[in-house]
Amino acid sequence: MKNLIPILLVAAAVSGCQSPYDYMENWLIREDAVRPFAVPVDVLYVQDRLYFSFDALPEMQSLALDAVGRGKFTGFARVFSPLVAREEDVENAVQWYLKHHNSSGRPFALIGEGEGGSLLKAYAEKNAEWLEKKGLVASFFTALPDKNFVSEEMVRTIRNRAAGVRYRRQWGREMPDGMRVQ
Repeated sequence: MKNLIPILLVAAAVSGCQSPYDYMENWLIREDAVRPFAVPVDVLYVQDRLYFSFDALPEMQSLALDAVGRGKFTGFARVFSPLVAREEDVENAVQWYLKHHNSSGRPFALIGEGEGGSLLKAYAEKNAEWLEKKGLVASFFTALPDKNFVSEEMVRTIRNRAAGVRYRRQWGREMPDGMRVQ
């Protein structure tokens, strides 16, 4: 357990830092390179482990990839998984995402597991109306880490709700009954 520190302090110590999330070191997954027009939705995933050593970063990235289901979101969603240590970090990460990747109200989903998920859920409940205006289409939280938490049904729900948002924006009305993306 040596070298146990909150990772976010690293970027906070750097002078001129606007947000710790400006630095890739504070993300387990940050798919900036995927163009927004290439996929219809984004996923913000906050995982269970809040503190860990620098040596464990590759393992944490692998756990994050496993948790969001390697390949389940490929070609469908960009995934953003910030490192968080407290509720303020969740707020900063969501704000950073909205400022840099969601200025147009792009559909996004929140997924949280364990302690990180509890922090994300608390933030989402406090800001539910505002997040929906920003494009939130779905949120899923679990108190216990589970590498099978991201199911095909969850992915389908996110896909369908994002399709409904796109349809509403394009046509100015709800999707006709029975019209679903599978």
